[in-house]
Amino acid sequence: MALTGGEKVRIRYHLGYPNLSSGTALAAGIPFDTQFLFLLDRSMTLVLPDGEELVRMLLARLDQTDDEIFQSHIRMQASKVEGIELRSDEADALENEYYRQATRLADTLHVPLYQFSARFQGRGSLAAGPQVGMIARH
Repeated sequence: MALTGGEKVRIRYHLGYPNLSSGTALAAGIPFDTQFLFLLDRSMTLVLPDGEELVRMLLARLDQTDDEIFQSHIRMQASKVEGIELRSDEADALENEYYRQATRLADTLHVPLYQFSARFQGRGSLAAGPQVGMIARH
């Protein structure tokens, strides 16, 4: 069974891609940068049947971590509750885990994280510059 439309929407969201059709690449006459969207759309149609379960597992992890990030912001109102000290860096730690899982999903689909997503700018997207294993120019 191929990935559903809902799963594709969640994949775009978690990898930072806009949930737009290719017909919306122009907004008020100004080009909207969707240069890698076609790569992701193509990759989502080429997932092997046996690989779909891996994609779904990664999506579930990302959904859960995204919800945990939201819940952590509720807890940020206090630093201690009934003698239990709360982690001050919980949201940052969860964002790091989210990035780790999103990178795994991007690797599985063989696409980059969306370089214009505020969530991923400076964190391994193509706009971040040289990465480990890449040759840096001096």
